[in-house]
Amino acid sequence: MKPIALVVARRETLPRIIIDACAAWGRPIAGLIEVGDDADRLKTDLPVLGGEELLSDAPFLAAHDIFVGIGDGRRRTLSEAVLARGGSIATVIHPAAIVSASAKIGAGTVISAGVVVQMDAVVGRYCSLNTACTVDHDNVLEDAVNIAPGAHLAGGVQVGEGAFIGIGATIKGWLRIGARATVGAGAVVLKAVPDGVTVVGNPAKPMSPKA
Repeated sequence: MKPIALVVARRETLPRIIIDACAAWGRPIAGLIEVGDDADRLKTDLPVLGGEELLSDAPFLAAHDIFVGIGDGRRRTLSEAVLARGGSIATVIHPAAIVSASAKIGAGTVISAGVVVQMDAVVGRYCSLNTACTVDHDNVLEDAVNIAPGAHLAGGVQVGEGAFIGIGATIKGWLRIGARATVGAGAVVLKAVPDGVTVVGNPAKPMSPKA
């Protein structure tokens, strides 16, 4: 198994989650690739291997798995650039997570401690499944979905690309949460949510526009 080179842009939570999960897993991280010019850099003992130029360096890509630890659209853009150049993108699963052997997990996804992914679930690429959330049987999460800590998705839920499920939210089974939709913290979702809509409350309803 190749060591991971972790791409970072600034001090944020995602790369710290990756570092913690890899330490618990015993998966080596060779060091950091710093991109952009953010002044507030991640504080860590890991060495800085270089900048974005390494993502175009064929020998470097052959020797490392890459994980883009950036919590915005660059996560996908940079990951797909690496794949196009023949590199490989790591998937990181904390050893304290429970993932069914029949579940399918996409490249570039991170699954944190306490997460449960049940049988026949499909989790796309570049997703973030955060602490103690549950993804039940037959769920389908498209690419770049972010599930916050303690959220619970009952069986058969479909979540569209780029959607965000807030902390402690509950999704009734066999519903679809649309692409780029947002489910607010603590919401109880009993009906499908259209693309791009934000819902809040119990039962969840579309957020009223501000006057």
